[in-house]
Amino acid sequence: MATELLFGINTAEEVLNAGRRRVLRLLISRGETGPRVKTVSGLARGKGVPVEFCDPRVLEKLANGGNHQGVIIEAEPARKFSLDQALEAERDLKKTVWAALDGITDPMNLGAIVRSAACLGVSTVVLPARRSASLNAAAQKTASGAVERVNVVEVVNLNQTIIKLKEKGFWIYGLAMNGQALPKVDFTLPAFIIIGSEGEGLHQKTREHCDVIVSIPQKGGVESLNASNAAAVVFYELSKRL
Repeated sequence: MATELLFGINTAEEVLNAGRRRVLRLLISRGETGPRVKTVSGLARGKGVPVEFCDPRVLEKLANGGNHQGVIIEAEPARKFSLDQALEAERDLKKTVWAALDGITDPMNLGAIVRSAACLGVSTVVLPARRSASLNAAAQKTASGAVERVNVVEVVNLNQTIIKLKEKGFWIYGLAMNGQALPKVDFTLPAFIIIGSEGEGLHQKTREHCDVIVSIPQKGGVESLNASNAAAVVFYELSKRL
């Protein structure tokens, strides 16, 4: 069975609470006695997960320089949903918002986008199998456990996915610099918002499949928002329709 090592107290706590994947063990740096560490160790024991107290240097090595906060959890990889499975999981498509990443390769951006999605009602995040960041340990640490709260779909062809979602009634919104100003966009649900990279933006073919291109009006001298910050702004606007 494939496993992965995830680090950080929030991540460990969310993985244990959600119960979406099997957890093999919880590693805690020897000497860590804070209340949250005690909480997560108690949670693990209550679920029958072995708890091991280790030399801090062991955790440093396993986390490979990441901020582990004295806690590492070994678990099955996060579940990936098929497109059909994610669609079947929706109770009401008229109150559904999904997001996709188009060319975002930074795991920190991916993690931050997943975290915003979980906070603001986006139920599924679609990741292209190629030219995209993966849900590695760094991405999941940044997501702070939010991977357990959204459905993640990995697709071979994003444009074919868009076409299928259009057939299901989704409106497709692309986030880019030159589009309709966000406050004026009359979003229709179900909505599929596609977030492009900060450098290249949306791929041309993806852009052509969008019903509306959305831009965020900006003031001041900064050229553009970070992709994860821009995503959070749009997710917030879409959350008002949920």
